[in-house]
Amino acid sequence: MKYTTNEIKTIIMEKKIKNRFKLNVMLPAIIIYIVFAISIAVWSFSIGIYVLGITLIILSVFVFYAYLRTKHFGSLISTVYLAIFGSFCISIHPYIEIGKRLHMPKISAILFVLTLVLLIWLLYLNFTKKLKWRGHEVLELAAQNINDIFNNHTERPLPTGNVEFSKEQLYNFSDFFEKNLLGLTYKENNRIVFMPLKYKNEYFALYNPNYDYKEKTWVSISNNGNVSVNISKQDYLDYKEDLAFEQLCNSLSDVIIKFIELHVSGREIRIIDKMDNLKIGIFS
Repeated sequence: MKYTTNEIKTIIMEKKIKNRFKLNVMLPAIIIYIVFAISIAVWSFSIGIYVLGITLIILSVFVFYAYLRTKHFGSLISTVYLAIFGSFCISIHPYIEIGKRLHMPKISAILFVLTLVLLIWLLYLNFTKKLKWRGHEVLELAAQNINDIFNNHTERPLPTGNVEFSKEQLYNFSDFFEKNLLGLTYKENNRIVFMPLKYKNEYFALYNPNYDYKEKTWVSISNNGNVSVNISKQDYLDYKEDLAFEQLCNSLSDVIIKFIELHVSGREIRIIDKMDNLKIGIFS
């Protein structure tokens, strides 16, 4: 049976992971505006704006912590945006009277302009997937060439081979891995662990200093180059079919090793290209 070029591309790029909108992506915004609505209902619109400003500034502290954890540039921009937006709300709230024209003080006007500029910047970063956790793409790439189907998932990590990277190369890739939101890394005495992170448990992983990654999906490389892979039951069930588990583990290992090789050779952009070419939605 012969296929056209477009049909071949469709087969190759067929998505293996269920494409679901993750509500927790919007969780911070939902919480903020629930607090805002309650403040208006209990007190007044002016007080609601003030409470909104305080809430945004508190949120900026959490986002800044995420920046310190990952050094992700978008998190730094988000921190500044939230802090300035919150400051604008606080500065403007004494001048708000329902039914009267707003006379905005000069400092509020400056904060308003900065807020708009940063918002446009963040929207651009969002639509170009610079603010998106890319674990979905990493796991999708791992499944692209697997067509064998049978459920043999196991809870234990599987050894997948041996590599020769220096500790410096692995640590440098670790920085890239986190800065570009592929996931989080854990540096241990005898190994380094790469944990792809999707929109599902990112808040627990980011803000829990005692987060237990061992039952999650990860690829580890020991000091002597031994590679091990664990794929969580939850991530395995996110695939549309029960893919051959050992093949999937080996493929995920291959994806991470290929990424490291690209990074070592100075071709990091190819890593981003591979993920972008999957055309996965910004909220998946």
